[in-house]
Amino acid sequence: MINIVIADDHTLFAKGLASILSEEQDFNIKGIFNDGRSMIDFVKNQEVDIAIIDLNMPRFDGRDTLANLNELEDFNLKRIIVSMYAEETLLNDCYDLGIDAYVLKDTEPDILKNIIREVYEGEYIINDNQISKPKKGNYFRDDFISKYRLSKREIEIINLIVEGHSNVKIAEMLFLSSFTIDTHRKNSLRKLGLKNIAELIKFAIEQNVKNQKGTL
Repeated sequence: MINIVIADDHTLFAKGLASILSEEQDFNIKGIFNDGRSMIDFVKNQEVDIAIIDLNMPRFDGRDTLANLNELEDFNLKRIIVSMYAEETLLNDCYDLGIDAYVLKDTEPDILKNIIREVYEGEYIINDNQISKPKKGNYFRDDFISKYRLSKREIEIINLIVEGHSNVKIAEMLFLSSFTIDTHRKNSLRKLGLKNIAELIKFAIEQNVKNQKGTL
């Protein structure tokens, strides 16, 4: 059984979506919320597998919700953003915040149901037509990225670290502050269960070797 919550300030849409998903025997709608804060308060104390989150809500919108979920430790809730907008900037922003899928609100119900199941199983890959492909030099397999919830930005920074660039240089290359780079670095170490940069570099290179072997 896949336990699902929905956060959307449009009541008719949220209840309609809940009704459609409830038709499936393996879906259980645990709750419907009109903002991200009330949803977070609920899922912290309940067994929930997937949150379907509206990107645009007047109070505590999708991005705020994702950012706050990322602050919770040992929390494996999977996140699907629903939106009316197919803009690359929005997609990348959400991907950086650790989404598992980005779905347009005009998506066919059966497609959404399949996406939910794939996300639950850890098999969903964000469509190339919806989000830009990772840059050359990505040291991690898609299943590895999904398992450890590494964001696109974190992967980008890890690749640059492996190439030997310092925090200051990476900040210059990405037009970000050194503080931001250091925050991403610390988050990556925490997600991967590593202690320092040396372990991170070793781990990244090992993953790349395994990936190459798997494609032979």
